[in-house]
Amino acid sequence: MRFHKTLIAGAAALAVTATGLATSVKADEIVISAVSPTSDDYAFAVVWSNLLIKAGSKHKMTVVDNGTAGGVRKLAQGKVDIAMIGAPHFKDATQKAGKFKKDPDALVAKYKNMKALFALQTAAAQYVFKADQNVKTFSDFKGKKFSIGRPGGNGGRVTQTMLKVHGIDMEKETGGVYMKYAPALDQMANGSMDGAFVFGGIPHAAIDNASRKMELKFASPEPAKMAEFRKSITNGEFYVLKHIPAETIEKAYEGRVKANGDQYFWAFPFMWVVHDTMPEDVAYDLTKTVWENVAEVNKTSLALSLIKREVAIEGLSVDLHPGAAKYFKEIGLLK
Repeated sequence: MRFHKTLIAGAAALAVTATGLATSVKADEIVISAVSPTSDDYAFAVVWSNLLIKAGSKHKMTVVDNGTAGGVRKLAQGKVDIAMIGAPHFKDATQKAGKFKKDPDALVAKYKNMKALFALQTAAAQYVFKADQNVKTFSDFKGKKFSIGRPGGNGGRVTQTMLKVHGIDMEKETGGVYMKYAPALDQMANGSMDGAFVFGGIPHAAIDNASRKMELKFASPEPAKMAEFRKSITNGEFYVLKHIPAETIEKAYEGRVKANGDQYFWAFPFMWVVHDTMPEDVAYDLTKTVWENVAEVNKTSLALSLIKREVAIEGLSVDLHPGAAKYFKEIGLLK
């Protein structure tokens, strides 16, 4: 475990970007790599660092951003202590596949020695349609024109598979097209498209902005189809459906987006991973501090209000660190 020790006094935890080094403190400092300064996991990490301070922990956090693949590479290189990565993407890392297919074998070997502290379910796949469209679930997508994300992206692959288990051939029975969400939402506004695929947290800025130009509503997969979906796509075991209550949607968009009932957005857990050499007591302290104070996390923002301890170890693609496992056994979440 690599800690940073300095003799510089000042703030107890700092949030910085990957372009510069943090000024450390008189403590054992843990560098945690989030996806980006605007991501929910970054906000979570900042709250986590503050909780450690409030709890009087000797462990202090500095938050940096490196993306997902970049973050786990820096973890393997010993440049950060904790990194965030999606469960299916981490499996790719250990198998030298996907974004990691060109990584050196030495890095891949280190990926295989990493463990998880826990996972977050914040960002999720959202399918938003114009409110006048007769669409509620994926079974209603037939004949509709909608975007499925950027060309070559995972969103398109998942959307096509999800439609297939709902009995719809996307290419033959819909107007599904590869397109990023910004131009897709613009086309919805001018009437040339019915819906758009957007990935992110709630509220999502793009959907919020679009809702000021047109009436919108959400549509989602049917929970009963999820088991079949998992069998129909690679790494399917790591995908989950995130339940979003109707009142959460109404609150997030101040009534401008119709909830269309409770929604179920597909997602995969984003795991906080560490080296297996992290001391057990450190992993235990970090994990316990955040989950014993999850109510404080939930108060921070609407997006973080959706974080729940009961799904913190759901859908992991790597074993829990023994220190984290100790905590989850204590609270009965892990047998």
